[in-house]
Amino acid sequence: MGGPRRAGAAWLAAGVLLAAVGGGVVAVGTGAPGLETRTFTRIACHEQRTAKGGSVWHCSGMTAGQIAAAEEDLRRAAEDALHAHDPAWPRRPAPPDRRTRLSFVDHDGREDPAEVTATRFGSRWIAHGAGVAGTGAALLLAGAGAGTAGVLRLRDARGARGAGGSRDA
Repeated sequence: MGGPRRAGAAWLAAGVLLAAVGGGVVAVGTGAPGLETRTFTRIACHEQRTAKGGSVWHCSGMTAGQIAAAEEDLRRAAEDALHAHDPAWPRRPAPPDRRTRLSFVDHDGREDPAEVTATRFGSRWIAHGAGVAGTGAALLLAGAGAGTAGVLRLRDARGARGAGGSRDA
């Protein structure tokens, strides 16, 4: 007896879930206010096999702060090299990798981009781009369609129950 109502509720729930996920993807892909967003330079992509206007999954870049820290590391390494013969000079460990991994970087298939703006999502940095925002918009549209189908099924289930006669008679 609850079949059409249950199906309508499931479609409505799926629509709400898809719309929420789509909204989140759009927010991350466009850098919505309140999310941690940074601009990266010195971009190096590890794969470049993409059609013109595609995106690349594995890239890395540096913020202005990371660039300054890397330059300080180079200065210290040069100073350490000058004192390599002195056993009293403190030995410093190798500097950490200052580059940040970026995902979904727009790439022309030939040259790495000069600058990328990205938003942090968990431990990943997602680059702003048309591909990410378009995926979010598609999820929003799918959620709207599924939600509408759920509302229509619920309305039809209510109408069928009312048209079949009421139990009050």
